[in-house]
Amino acid sequence: MMPSYVAKWPFLFIVDSNYASTGWVLLNAPIVTYSRQEQFADLRRYGFRFVGMSSDGTFPQVGNNETLDYGAVCEAWCHCFREPDRYLPKGAPRALISISDFTDYRHVSPEAVSGVSADVIPHFDFIYVGALVPWKSSAKNWQLARSCIPRICHELGLRGLLIGTPMDELPESSVLTFVQQLPWHVFLAYLARARFLFVPNELDASPRVLTESLCLDVPIVVNRKILGGWKYVNTFTGSFFDGPKNVVSAVSECLGSNKSPRNWFRANYGPYLAGHRLLDLLRSIDPALREPSYLHFGNRIDALPPVCRG
Repeated sequence: MMPSYVAKWPFLFIVDSNYASTGWVLLNAPIVTYSRQEQFADLRRYGFRFVGMSSDGTFPQVGNNETLDYGAVCEAWCHCFREPDRYLPKGAPRALISISDFTDYRHVSPEAVSGVSADVIPHFDFIYVGALVPWKSSAKNWQLARSCIPRICHELGLRGLLIGTPMDELPESSVLTFVQQLPWHVFLAYLARARFLFVPNELDASPRVLTESLCLDVPIVVNRKILGGWKYVNTFTGSFFDGPKNVVSAVSECLGSNKSPRNWFRANYGPYLAGHRLLDLLRSIDPALREPSYLHFGNRIDALPPVCRG
């Protein structure tokens, strides 16, 4: 039997509204390690079918050394792209669905983080989330961030919290605070008290921090060139910027107008609406799917579906 019925990244089980397996598995990123290859072989042996999800850079567009044909593996695609024809295999059904669409606003909410003591959570005007690992730092676009942040602080007099960034690559400033890492619930408490989230990311396919910010009713200022997540930016949620020359005006617009990011996200995304779109996509290739409401994801299933037994 399949050990413990546990899926590990980049795989997720697609489950119905009762958390039962549908016989489908989500593939989020390239299968590049032995452990991933081994899990892929197990899932195929048990008869699971695959849907691709663009959760890792430009996946499924990968390097020339890739030998696996993801167009043959995945029968449909959930993607984040403005121009999907540039990245996705031709012919397969597709829908504009990202992992971040499923962020649950019932669990990520101002009320949910209110239990973290306000005495230990100071106010910052903005937060930037970076990374010290080189490839992650590139996706978070630290080079653009370090060009824009001094302007935001100097010209608008704002205070920023920078998470996971080098401390010696910006001029010393009393209005910037650096931390290397925060527990998730503490990070959400900081974010909930900020005036906006600063997102210069470019090669980022499914930035969950964007939807977490919206769920906390915190507007977003986002690089217009961002690969995924651009669909969350509008007059209700925040503003785009193009670079250092217009980042100050973008921040001023974001802070100077009424926004309602949480209400907008609840009206357009979240587990039910995103799960219903996923159900529509799968029904286009699997009419026998019986779930009447919505689909979502799980790391573990209690039993193999009938299609996988025997």
